[in-house]
Amino acid sequence: MAAVAGAQPFFVERRTGWIYKPSWDLPLLIFSAVLVPLPFLFAWLAQVSGLKPQQAIDAINIAVAALIGGPHLFSTITYTFLDGRFRTRHRWYARLALLLPAGVIYLGVFHYRLLITFFFTWASLHVLHQIIYLSDCYRERARAGDPAWSRAVDYGLVLTGLYPVGIYKIALGQFRVGGVALLYPDFLRRLPLPWIAGAVFAVFLALWIGKTVAEWRSGRMSVPKTLLIGITTVVSFCLPLGSNLDVLFQGYNTWHSFQYLFLLWLINRLRDQRGELEDGAVRRLVRRNTMAPYYLCFLGATGLMVVLTLAVRALTPLSADQSYFVVVLSTLLMHYYFDHFLFTRTDLVA
Repeated sequence: MAAVAGAQPFFVERRTGWIYKPSWDLPLLIFSAVLVPLPFLFAWLAQVSGLKPQQAIDAINIAVAALIGGPHLFSTITYTFLDGRFRTRHRWYARLALLLPAGVIYLGVFHYRLLITFFFTWASLHVLHQIIYLSDCYRERARAGDPAWSRAVDYGLVLTGLYPVGIYKIALGQFRVGGVALLYPDFLRRLPLPWIAGAVFAVFLALWIGKTVAEWRSGRMSVPKTLLIGITTVVSFCLPLGSNLDVLFQGYNTWHSFQYLFLLWLINRLRDQRGELEDGAVRRLVRRNTMAPYYLCFLGATGLMVVLTLAVRALTPLSADQSYFVVVLSTLLMHYYFDHFLFTRTDLVA
């Protein structure tokens, strides 16, 4: 990771149409989708070696959160709380984020199942919003000027692939996160939501395929954007087909977090190059020839979160799962909140 991110000179070979260049974008943002099956394979190997299923799931959750999930969410502070310009220009937006931990603690103690359902719903939208943002960045870098209907087809396909099978599994009570099945209200059971979601997805898929073929024939097709959306569609639709959905979606989280770490590193390097970074910790970290100190800082913050989780478990009557999610989601939901702002800023990679 550090070797790839720290390659010098950093922006000399930047290519039009790519966020950086093919040799960077393809392995780190697009083909890094190969990370998706790793948690599932790890769970299978763990069970073969004698671990109980729940022990394997706990080990995966801890490993993903510690090694990449935590560092990716803490890197959000590089353009929020550690950025004086952001704090000044968006004072109330930043302050309102502090209400989220209070809501998490309340729901975690008194309405845990509702908290987990809310978390997964927002998490799935957040992961897909990042894909939309990356596609917009490729559109910005290509100076394509795609019409609104073309963007709508791209967005529609990205946002619908996950839900036909996912909603079906939730309706059957087969989707468990944090030890509980996600909520599916009785009034929704009267509606054929999985079939509706499937029909909408099929329409967007057909439109996207037709649009992509037309773009290819006219020489207007963006290769990285098309690859990213195509791979995302396959992952989103196929992932819920498996049986252990908790573990499978940790695979999606691994890919998402991996993309995000490198994307934020690149954005901060570009901000520094444009003179937009204040003299401080972020500027000193991104000016190094390696990504290691940048990553290790957020890895250290993740370690503090682990210690806090253990303290909550030891000092409160909350279960292990409740203790973990109350602590993690207090930070994670702020990360989601701020990223919905970041994911409107394609100018950051222009």
